[in-house]
Amino acid sequence: MTVEAHAKINLTLEVLGTRPDGYHELRSVVAPIPLHDDVTFADAEDGVVAVEGCDGVPAEKNLAYRAARLLQDATGCRKGVRIAIAKRIPMGAGLGGGSADAAAVLTGLNRFWNLGLSADRLMALGAEIGSDVPALVHGGMVLMEGRGEKVTACADYPTPAWEKLVVYTPPVFSSTARVYGDFRDADRGAGKNDLQPAACRLYPEIRDALAKLEAEGCRDVMMSGSGSTVFGWRA
Repeated sequence: MTVEAHAKINLTLEVLGTRPDGYHELRSVVAPIPLHDDVTFADAEDGVVAVEGCDGVPAEKNLAYRAARLLQDATGCRKGVRIAIAKRIPMGAGLGGGSADAAAVLTGLNRFWNLGLSADRLMALGAEIGSDVPALVHGGMVLMEGRGEKVTACADYPTPAWEKLVVYTPPVFSSTARVYGDFRDADRGAGKNDLQPAACRLYPEIRDALAKLEAEGCRDVMMSGSGSTVFGWRA
């Protein structure tokens, strides 16, 4: 069985403060885009979880692997699985590549193993893995709040003209931890993404990518997530 793990962009991203647990309080409109990884499931020996296609990522940091193990622990299921990921979503790009794979594993294995978990339960499990995972489990355009655990369908947000979307990822890995670490209160309200000023200070390539899209005539140009991907809309 193969499922698609779609990348996301943040149409808005507000950093509202720091939570007692050390995470940041966020409010963000998140939407999936056509770019996706392919995640394929095959039977394996009882209890075995193997992930292929994420070269150089150790198992304990591989979100797809963690998602499969979390499902086993949460349900007591001891079935095994071999997961093959055909990667297309770049890493360190603000597109939620690892989170998309984890979301696809949660929803895909729920069917592959016939677990019968509800979407709400899968989103709650996803929140244990990463802030973007619940939104990607939910699917569609959503409002993400808290540190990502609060997700609601975003029915009142204007539907973007997807056919005019332009997405560009400059050749730089943007560290989420570094970007949040450089975030300043003065960055709030500078644009639709409060993390964009910090990312541009740390990675001039992101600033240059924004300028590139603007020079090509794109409108409403901004960064997705903590970077490095930028996007805009053809006039």
